[in-house]
Amino acid sequence: MRHASVPATARWGAGLLALCLTCALAFAQSRPEQPSAAELAQLRDLLAQGYYNSAARLNGPELVARYPDSGEAHYLYARALYLTGDLDGAGRHLERAVQLIGDSDPGVANLQGLLRAAQGDAAGALRALRNAFLRSRDYQYAMDWGRVAWQAAMYEEAIVAFEAAADTERGRRELWPWIDKGRLLVLLGRHQEAIQAFNSAIDVFEATDPGEARPSPAYVEAYYRLGEVYERLGDLGRAEINYRAARTADPNYAPAVQALDRLSRSFD
Repeated sequence: MRHASVPATARWGAGLLALCLTCALAFAQSRPEQPSAAELAQLRDLLAQGYYNSAARLNGPELVARYPDSGEAHYLYARALYLTGDLDGAGRHLERAVQLIGDSDPGVANLQGLLRAAQGDAAGALRALRNAFLRSRDYQYAMDWGRVAWQAAMYEEAIVAFEAAADTERGRRELWPWIDKGRLLVLLGRHQEAIQAFNSAIDVFEATDPGEARPSPAYVEAYYRLGEVYERLGDLGRAEINYRAARTADPNYAPAVQALDRLSRSFD
């Protein structure tokens, strides 16, 4: 009995299908499940440089779509969403990140704290933010901890957080932890300690001044805040000296200009 032969076109089609399946399998096997260090660094750099919208609308969604099982991609995208005000989206992607990589990373804990603060859970937020700093000793995490404690009227804890920020490697070159601490001490009526804090900010600037033509806004504010404290204490002479120092550093600094105008009227 003679068997019917398979047409050449059918054999060719079957061969092509098999080749396609083989290529697809090979591609799937060769496709990385996790993004490269360079791909993650690109998104981190966008966040560090303040390009939050680009990170939230372009790079973040693209990275997550390409690597849906990357906890780091979901975490970075969640941070971008938080920074652009999309708290619900940030929460969803942070939850996915925790499912994939856990919550031991200080960055994850920090973002959990910020989201809890935005949702009104001050106690939970402070626990997470404190833990994020203690795990990392990161300057920005300490500043976040202090800011949220301040907003929650936990002033003593906020002071501890700003002191911790000032004691980090980056914090030794930053004026803001001292200024924020000083402002809280003024709020608490501890004026002499506040004066020490503002003077510490000035000392940090003078020790690390890169010699730029325009002084640090924090340096200008430190002098202005000193003027405020002395004015509160009734020492108008020292208040004027510090207000003038702020205006000398930045002639367009309106609070100092207004304060000097106010003092001049009081002297008349």
